[in-house]
Amino acid sequence: MKFQQIRNATIRLQYGGVCFLVDPWLQRKGTGMRAKTPWPEKNSIASPLVELPMAVEKITADVDALLITHIHPDHFDAETAERLDKTLPAFVQNERDREEMQRRGYQCVEVLNQAGTLFRGVTITRTPGQHGVSSEKNAGPVCGAVFSAPGEKTLYLAGDTIFYPEVEQVLATRRPEVVVLNACGAELAEKGRLIMGKEDVLSVCHAVPKALVIASHMEAVNHATVTRKELAAFLREQGVLEQIRIPEDGECYNI
Repeated sequence: MKFQQIRNATIRLQYGGVCFLVDPWLQRKGTGMRAKTPWPEKNSIASPLVELPMAVEKITADVDALLITHIHPDHFDAETAERLDKTLPAFVQNERDREEMQRRGYQCVEVLNQAGTLFRGVTITRTPGQHGVSSEKNAGPVCGAVFSAPGEKTLYLAGDTIFYPEVEQVLATRRPEVVVLNACGAELAEKGRLIMGKEDVLSVCHAVPKALVIASHMEAVNHATVTRKELAAFLREQGVLEQIRIPEDGECYNI
């Protein structure tokens, strides 16, 4: 397995001989969404906050399939949708997202299921997520995914979710050896915190103490509340920093 952090939740994952591009958001710095945060000084700042760490052509080279955990503008925006190869297989969370991808011209879109979807020897199992601290007041449906294949470590990509009982259950039942978390503590004015923050990451580390935990979705959106430095300092204080990796954009791990 080779994991490469691109930017925000965008990653290149080479797994079981297949190259997946997850949640591609390829807009240039400052040309995307402006999330409404509880802090007025942040609301005029357009995301992404940083440029891509490499050329788009390098990010998309040799990609075999797309995985879109949900269609939000910091995960799969309209501009990126037009730039990618629309003949690539694309995996999505539900029928609504499948129809939206097809509307954008994608020709081979499949809804992941909770029993597992097989693609070129890799099984991708859809997992639930809660995109906000309240089940009633959140940012809409999202998913994660568990990857498994012969000869590979089991990887759990949690997606845009907080730590809540369903995530805890996935960790307990699948016992992943690698866990990828969206961990910038993004927060909206009307909905509160949307994804994992420092304490959530700590909870995951305690739930699967033998797993390698990777913190993604960092320092790229205007509604983030946790930096890489702050997350590392907190986890160091808690004695679990050796268990976690907090990659810079462009950084790769062979796992």
